[in-house]
Amino acid sequence: MQQIADGAALAGGKIFDGTNLADATAAAKAFIAGSSSKMPKDAAFDITANGRILQVSITGTAATSLMNVGGFNSTKVGVTSAAISPLKPEKVTFTPTKSQGYWYKQVSVRVVREGSPAESVLATVEYTATTHANSGMGTMVVKPSSQIDLGKYTKLVLQMDIKKDGCPLKQRAVVNGNDVKCVADSAQTYNKYDATMRTDNPQTTNYLFVDGKQLQQGVTQPLEAYFGCSKPQSHAWEDGGGWDRQDFFYTVSSDCTAADGEYVRLTQ
Repeated sequence: MQQIADGAALAGGKIFDGTNLADATAAAKAFIAGSSSKMPKDAAFDITANGRILQVSITGTAATSLMNVGGFNSTKVGVTSAAISPLKPEKVTFTPTKSQGYWYKQVSVRVVREGSPAESVLATVEYTATTHANSGMGTMVVKPSSQIDLGKYTKLVLQMDIKKDGCPLKQRAVVNGNDVKCVADSAQTYNKYDATMRTDNPQTTNYLFVDGKQLQQGVTQPLEAYFGCSKPQSHAWEDGGGWDRQDFFYTVSSDCTAADGEYVRLTQ
């Protein structure tokens, strides 16, 4: 009965966003109906909601063995389970606030649309070093600077392309003291990135900081799981050049209106 309650809670919780209780209840009922042969004949169930958590309770009468000695042939039993799906951001305000360091970097916001394996670039942030003073400072160009409407997507990821001399592709850095000047140079050495980092790479998730807390290496949750739906969050991303300070900073706030059933989890 507990396994059936868990399965029903997950089936309904997968689509429950706090407003569609009828749809979530139908999904949970369908799961229970498919498992009816494994439950007591008098089993009864109740499906309720508490905020965005879907709860499933099942009660019934179970036959006893040891208690037969005392004249009890059966006993009442009951189980409860609950599940929730994280909300999926649909509209995101992505605001780069600062970039620094010796290295040039271009950060891109990318999504994969339903029915297509290709990634679409929705926004870019370009940082070019201008000085080596204060551990590297420079200019940051954001395109576009307005709210990004992600629309329907199956995947969201940030990508950071890094060129260690501090200048964009087809340019090289000329350093005079602390001053950095980028000059044209089409040589192959200056026409490729030295490294590319992505937030969907479990090997480098520890380079990302959420509200000041460093993520663990090996995290497989999607980036939007760290966007939050109730309040803006501050993120920082290390480019790999040193851990004493991070190199790319942004704030993000989300308008979340749908449940992300892929990451439904039991809460009870």
